[in-house]
Amino acid sequence: MNDTHPVIAIPELMRILIDQEGLSWVKAWSITSKTFAYTNHTVVPEALEEWSLPLFEELLPRHIQIIYEINRRFIEDVKKNYTTDPDIVSAISIINESGGS
Repeated sequence: MNDTHPVIAIPELMRILIDQEGLSWVKAWSITSKTFAYTNHTVVPEALEEWSLPLFEELLPRHIQIIYEINRRFIEDVKKNYTTDPDIVSAISIINESGGS
């Protein structure tokens, strides 16, 4: 994937594998992380789109649950293996809870 729009396929595959196929989170994440790779050839701020959390929660409630869990596990891994600096952790979080985006 090379843009922000198609990344919704990540929580969608997780939803299918967990909710429809009955896989555990660990097995579903293993499959999902081997299925997708992300790159962005445009490294300007406007290319890194952010979606409104309230809108996302209204339109895709199950997907946002999965995204929160992906982020929780990601942050846990960062804190365990790299840094606990709250500024760095906040900066690399995939969810920006400070500005409603």
